[in-house]
Amino acid sequence: MAGGAEDQDSKEGWLMNAIGISGGLLVVAFAIAIVLFYRMRRLRPQMAGYAAQRMCPACGLITPRSKASCLECGKAFVSDVAGRSNPN
Repeated sequence: MAGGAEDQDSKEGWLMNAIGISGGLLVVAFAIAIVLFYRMRRLRPQMAGYAAQRMCPACGLITPRSKASCLECGKAFVSDVAGRSNPN
């Protein structure tokens, strides 16, 4: 009968070992999922404001709308309000 008790212990040991390994893998997978979630959330690009850039009419360089003149050729931009013609 001693062999039967030993077999029972080895079966329980195998089951506990399998549960421990599965639980460990589950914890690792969950930790990886959390890290990837926060990384994707942090790396989301910020959208630029509407019409944040404009093209220089002289050289074609894309320049931030906040600049008063072209960064490449130095030509001053005409302001949007002054550049519009009166439709009336």
